[in-house]
Amino acid sequence: MEAKCSFCDLFGEKPHCHNCKIFKKTKTHVPQEIDCSLEELVEYINTHEDVTERFGVGDYKTIELYTGEKVKMILLDTDKDDLAEGEGNAKTTFGILTYDGLFRMNKENTNRTSWKDCEMRTRMERIFRLLPEIIRNNIKPVVKRTSAGGGSREIIMTTDKCFLFSEVEIRGEVQYSRPGEGEQYEYFVSDEGRNFDDYKWLRSPYCSGSLNFCYVVSTGSSSNYIANYSLGVAFGFCL
Repeated sequence: MEAKCSFCDLFGEKPHCHNCKIFKKTKTHVPQEIDCSLEELVEYINTHEDVTERFGVGDYKTIELYTGEKVKMILLDTDKDDLAEGEGNAKTTFGILTYDGLFRMNKENTNRTSWKDCEMRTRMERIFRLLPEIIRNNIKPVVKRTSAGGGSREIIMTTDKCFLFSEVEIRGEVQYSRPGEGEQYEYFVSDEGRNFDDYKWLRSPYCSGSLNFCYVVSTGSSSNYIANYSLGVAFGFCL
């Protein structure tokens, strides 16, 4: 008998249970380099309902940005992010975790802009334009949830093509941010997945003040710092 997730053990197995898919995939799948072209990868995602029949969490494709920088786009999860246009979830969420560059979240030391109106979010448009054309043309805008900043408990929504991660999306829990900013991506469940090459900004405003945003350190734990300090960025997008 196949192993089932704890939800199905308690409540009975559901057809196409997302938790079960993740449970079985993480138990058996060894991440590997995606050996098809970007065009073939995009076509497969666009024409198949269940991409996990061929690709698994942690699989990666090396791409070249328009700057000439080579980076890995890593499959972080499937069927996780809410589509901004239409109903349902994006089939895949990819992440680029080693992008070269240091950026500030805001010109001023404030998180009252939240993610919605911060300087870093406007820079994501420039980063988006560095991606290969086939990726840009097929990115699906998704809804991201982030606290309103300034110590507020309110969660606001934005529509993003490229986005920084929230604290909970990487760590699976909140320490310096507000609850409600999404759910942990499967890739970041493992300690290895949460290893970064440098400190990386998160889109989460610090929950107990109006000056700082959260960031993740190279070992995968989180902290917070003033918004006009320059740190690295890791970002996601959906296909």
